[in-house]
Parts: sequence; structure tokens; C-alpha cells
Amino acid sequence: MMATTFVVISISLTLMPGRAAASSNPIKHLVFIIQENHSFDNYFGSYPNANGDASLQRALGANFWLNDSTMVWIKGDELPPGVSSDDPDDVATTKPTGPYWLGPKETTEDLSHAWATAHADYNGGLMNQFLQSEGSYVTFGYYNRTNIPYYWDYADHYVLEDNFFSSEMGPSFPNHLYIVSGTNGPVSGMTVSWLMNGYVINNPIHASVEVPKGLTLTWETLAQELQLGGVSWKWYDGETSTPLKPTIWNVLPLFQYFKDNPAIAQAHIQATPQFVTDISTGNLPAVSWIIPSGEWQPPIPVFSSSPCSSQDVNEHPPARVDCGMDYVTYLVNAVMKSKYWSSTAIVVSWDDFGGFYDNVPPPQVDAYGEGFRVPVLVISPYANNLLHIDNTQYEFGSMLRLIEDNFNLPTLGTRDAISNDMMTSFNFNQTPLPALIEPDNFIGR
Repeated sequence: MMATTFVVISISLTLMPGRAAASSNPIKHLVFIIQENHSFDNYFGSYPNANGDASLQRALGANFWLNDSTMVWIKGDELPPGVSSDDPDDVATTKPTGPYWLGPKETTEDLSHAWATAHADYNGGLMNQFLQSEGSYVTFGYYNRTNIPYYWDYADHYVLEDNFFSSEMGPSFPNHLYIVSGTNGPVSGMTVSWLMNGYVINNPIHASVEVPKGLTLTWETLAQELQLGGVSWKWYDGETSTPLKPTIWNVLPLFQYFKDNPAIAQAHIQATPQFVTDISTGNLPAVSWIIPSGEWQPPIPVFSSSPCSSQDVNEHPPARVDCGMDYVTYLVNAVMKSKYWSSTAIVVSWDDFGGFYDNVPPPQVDAYGEGFRVPVLVISPYANNLLHIDNTQYEFGSMLRLIEDNFNLPTLGTRDAISNDMMTSFNFNQTPLPALIEPDNFIGR
């Protein structure tokens, strides 16, 4: 399957003598949780005062329920063949031919989010070919507070980013390379369809999470920079039995530095359950990435007797989004209930748009991106809740900059060097915000 991934990055201040020093702000730990395959409009298009799709907001208000008995309002130039509109620049209505309601206990098909389809959706910035390119009305499906209440609660209490773009207009593998390194190449010694001019644009193998045997990437990652800079870190992989096996999400084992230093790789690339253990035992490293595969189910009691017991928790369609939300809530709660909350910032994101419609044309900074907007939440005692919705332009390089600036590390010289560092989302002069402990059992209701 063409996927998008789950990542948790956590950062704390564990430094070797004489190495990089932390900034003076109270954020000593950063946690990035990255889920899969949803655009901003798909999750927050109807969130009050956010930059959602105005045409769909006018048509469906705050509900965005799409089913076979509801009229769908879309722009005239996105109508299917044979359906006309008196004013193609205005909003037109049409009736779908089959069910496509995105309800809290329903799943959706896996829409295409490959390089070619994404660029067809984009259509030179017109953003008007989603229906034709995706071949499904599901692309216009929306969730709201009824479906994903905890995500919306986090937006209410902390900060919602409504101008955060994925780094490449394509699927999981290249975007995960950007997440850890700020670039997607170059890859040498290969001539394959998933490369363009030596840079990764697609997942290597269709309908699989595997990567070609022998693939080795030679450029520097943030994990390598942290290792050399004396900042502690871990990479937690969802494949609990084989955390060192590279996939389109588990990209770190592909890099030459970790192949040349297997002891470092083994000490730092571990299975996902260790993340919660490290929090509970007070051993959370400075930086941690958590990569999901769907193999590991967290020990949430309700999962054992609910439909989530047989669901992936990464939100990649057709997985249920409420199961993924409960899983993310479990991770957030683990931090909030620990001693780390008072000095932590959690960033929750999704790694690509998953084929779902978004109304904002992504700025093109180079031949590979930006890609479409993805939802991003900043959860912290110092999240700038007075701002509430941050309109600053960000991308995955901004996550790297946030880490680098917070720990006084140099940039990698890739997208991080030209990206905003997300500090607008924080207010270090405010009274620290309290933890919002959600019950993480929405699926059990």
C-alpha cells in the first residue's frame, strides 16, 4: 500500500560535556507524533476561523457529513463530466453516485497520493482536478469534531497550524526522508522509476512498505547530527520484532552512517513500546522518532474488546481514524501524566495528504515541493493559545529547525535552512497551560 506514516519525535536535554547547549527557553523536550494520509481540509476544513475550504463550508456548515442522501457542493470546474453549472466560478451542486459518508465508525478507500496523481490534483496551482485525478468523491470527504473530538480539543486548548505543508507533493517515502533530513536525495547508482534526477519522488515498490535490498543513502540526517552533537535521541519503530528493518517509513536504517555504525543503530533504533517505558522510567532521550507500522497495539484496555483490536492505528485508509486518534491520545497522555509535561512541546502531524482535497495551493520552493497542507497541532504548556491558530508557513523542514534552534545545532543545509522554525507557536511569557488528559477510549463509547 502507498502509505504515510506515524512518527513521534521527542526531544529532551541530555547533552555531553562540551557539546551543543540548549536554548534558554523552558522547552527541554520536543515530541513529534506523525500520522498518515490526511490533508488539512480533510480534518480541519470546517474548524472555526481556520483556513478551510470556503465553498464546502458555505455548503455544509460545520458538519461536512457526506453520504448518499446529502448534496455535495463543489466548485464548478471540479464537476464530473456531463454536469454543468451556470457559473463555473461559483459553487455548484451535484449528487454522488454512491456512498461516501466519512462517519466515525466507517473507513474510506485508499486514494492515490503518488507523485503523478498529486501533481494532476494540483494542476499548476489551480487545485481543481482532485475529482478527476482521484476518481472518487471520497477526496472531498471531511471529518469534524464529531469524528475526531480529541484532535479538535487539542486545537481548542493549544495551537492549530493551518499553513503547514508536507515537503514533497507525493507519498510517504520521500516525505519521511524530509522529516529526518530535510531532503529526498541524491541517490546514486540507481536508475528506477521512483527517482527523478536522482531524487526520491515515489514509494519504491507499489503496494508494499518494503524498500529495495542494498539501497543506501549517503547524506546526513538530523539523527546523525544529534549523535555527533551530543544530544541524546532514539528512533522508535512500530515493527516490534524487527526495528532495524528498513521500510518506506523506517528510513533511518537506510543511511550509510548507521550501516557503518551498527552499535549506534542498535542502541538508538528500538521498538515502539520502549517509548512509553522510557517516559515511565525517566529515561526519555533528547530526541525520539516513533515510526508506526500497525503491528504494535498500545496497552489501552478498551482496545482489547473494541474494533480497534484489529485496526492499524496509523490512520492510513482504510484504518479507522478514531482508533488512530485514541492511539495518539494515549501517547500524548503518557507525556502529560509524566514529569516531562512541564518542559515539553508535542507536535502532532500527518505525513502526506493521502489523496484528500485541500484548497490551498502549496508554494513551490524547488522541483519537488512543497506538497499539500497537512494538519499540525502544537501541544505544550507554552503553546501560544492567544494566537490559537498559527498562519505562519511551515513544512517538515520547520520541525528540523525547531530542534536545531532549540539545541543550538547548525542546520543540515537542506530545507531546514529555508524554513521557519515554528517558534511563533510558543509564548514563553504566558502562564503555563495545564495538561488536557483525554480518556483515550472514544472508540469504546
